[in-house]
Amino acid sequence: MVADDPRPPRVVDARDAHLVEERIDGEQVYAGKLLDVRRDRVRLPDGSTATREYVVHPGAVLVVPVLDDGRFVVERQFRYPNNRVFVEFPAGKLDPGETPHQTAVRELREEAGYEATTWTRLGEVHTVVSYSTEAIDLWLAEGLTHVGAQLDAGEFLDVIALTHDEILAMADRGEITDVKTIAALYHLERRRASRAPRARLLRIRGRVQGVGFRDALIMRAREAGAVGWVRNRADDTVEAFVQGEPSVVERVIAWARRGPPAARVDGVLVHEVALDAKLEGFARWATR
Repeated sequence: MVADDPRPPRVVDARDAHLVEERIDGEQVYAGKLLDVRRDRVRLPDGSTATREYVVHPGAVLVVPVLDDGRFVVERQFRYPNNRVFVEFPAGKLDPGETPHQTAVRELREEAGYEATTWTRLGEVHTVVSYSTEAIDLWLAEGLTHVGAQLDAGEFLDVIALTHDEILAMADRGEITDVKTIAALYHLERRRASRAPRARLLRIRGRVQGVGFRDALIMRAREAGAVGWVRNRADDTVEAFVQGEPSVVERVIAWARRGPPAARVDGVLVHEVALDAKLEGFARWATR
């Protein structure tokens, strides 16, 4: 890779080496407030050369906010390039120095006017692989509290709530065509339909150490039939690995959002992880 290559690091399996295009050199042909357009000269697998034009993007997030009654919070926003109003989940690009989760928290608060206690990463999508480096992290936000939107100057949108049936019907009728929103709905529907065992890594923050949180979580997890472990972390959070049938894992996560009476849970960050076939029961691990 050429030193000034603005693309993400290469991820190519050895079996696909014969498909790789090698960058020879490149130039920036346009630098705007949003767009960074590049033109590169590349060497193709057969040794010939070609030109590739693409947009460099810092990355973005999409948030699927779900109210306690199961409705989805969505936005109606006019998108100038397509000259129409789109129905979308809240989303936005990463600011310098932000993690995707930090961006998701900020965008949900600023655009939709909500804060969430539970954040679950759903996955990642590349929106336009042919001419953009943009990758969008997808997040599910639950345990919502309305705090009021803080829109940027010149930003206009309506925030509405749709039931599960309503949002799917709109997609079926072609009234929702935004690719990142469709991708998020796909991930959600697969999660809803799957009955396969799953594993989740939880990071719980708040007043959760020294209040019996670990012992209570072990008891709840064992009652639910989950396997895994829980431990305190040096950063004053509690970390837990929870594995089992989907309904079992969801019950444990729902309890972790509340905790025992002496605790105060400020937030739960949830990541999908690989199953661990070696685990038996639910235990307390040493502080990390």
